[in-house]
Order: sequence, then C-alpha cells, then structure tokens
Amino acid sequence: MKKRIIKICAWGASAIAIVCLALMLICNQIVVNNAEGKVFSDIDSIKYNKVGLLLGTTPQARIGRITNQFFIYRIDAAEQLYKAGKIDQILISGDENSLDGVNETECMRDSLMARGVPANAIILDGKGYRTIYSVININKVYGLKSFTIISQKFHNERAIYQAEHLGLDVENIQAYNAKDPKSRRAYLTTIREYFARVKMFLDLMTDKTDRE
Repeated sequence: MKKRIIKICAWGASAIAIVCLALMLICNQIVVNNAEGKVFSDIDSIKYNKVGLLLGTTPQARIGRITNQFFIYRIDAAEQLYKAGKIDQILISGDENSLDGVNETECMRDSLMARGVPANAIILDGKGYRTIYSVININKVYGLKSFTIISQKFHNERAIYQAEHLGLDVENIQAYNAKDPKSRRAYLTTIREYFARVKMFLDLMTDKTDRE
C-alpha cells in the first residue's frame, strides 16, 4: 500500500511538472510569435521614433556585486539609437529604489551623459518597478503612443506583448535589441524569463492597467 501511494505521488508530481513545462513553452512561443518583425538587432532596420523607452536595471548584479553586462549593453544600445538619429529622447524607466537603495534610472542617465547624450534628451521614470509598469507609464503617464523599446531581445519581446495586450492606446511599437551577455548569470536570466512570461499572462488577466 505504501509503495502504491509513493508511486501515485510520483506520477502526480511528474504530471504536474509536464503541465508546467508545457505552459511555459506555450507562453514563450506566443510572445516570440507576437514579436516577429517588431524586434531588431540591426540599427538600420529601426524606424524613427521620437522617444526610446530604455528599460532599467542596476549597474551591478545582485549576486556578487559584479559589473552588470545587461546594464552596459543597454546603455550601448540607447547611445547607438540616439547618435544615429533614430530617437530624439530617451525615457529611462526603472526602479528608483532598487538594490540597496540604488536608483536605476539615475545610474543609467549618468552613464548616458558620460557618453555625450545631453541631459535635456533624457527623461526619468523612477516608477518602473517592473516591465509592465514601465510600459503602462510611458503610455498613461507620458502620453506616448509610439516608441522604441530598448533592452535585450527576450525583454523586448515581453515588453512588446504587454504594450499591445494591456488595452493601452499604442501604435507602431518596435524594439532595438541590446547585446546579450554570455555569462553564467545571463543563462540563468534566460531560464527565469520562461517563468516571467507565465507571470506576464497572469498580470494581463488581472488587468494591471488600473495601477496608479
């Protein structure tokens, strides 16, 4: 009897694991398919938009406090777009009180200014605590319908899906892909993204557009 119970539990756990894996793969594929033709790694493929939405992150990784390559590559991408004349302004949206009190938006602003981007071309949104809030804020708070999202490809794909499926008044959304880091942490982030996409669909079902 005991062995039978253990066997049933094992089968149950396996079934749950299979369902969860299938759910993650389905959510991922929906997001990837939706972003087709809207995310670009070639800057020449990017059409002009007045504002670029730079999604925030900290200059140091949360684990080990090492340099965050995601941060550096996003700054690279924003600088490239601005200097190529693809955008006139950069709206940096992130957590104003992130890791140990670090202000993501101010750190990104300072890095961009150090590269020659003028202060009057930069707008700070410190209330972008999560990607979904960054997308909501640029439309509802700043009144922008068209913009170019700037982050790594996996992040851009999710942000585009949110922008188009939150019931926001947006159009002509595109994204420029920052370079992907090749570190072990980067691979862990890729794995985490599968869970983030499932969470995104839960957010959409609970209507996050009502956030103040």
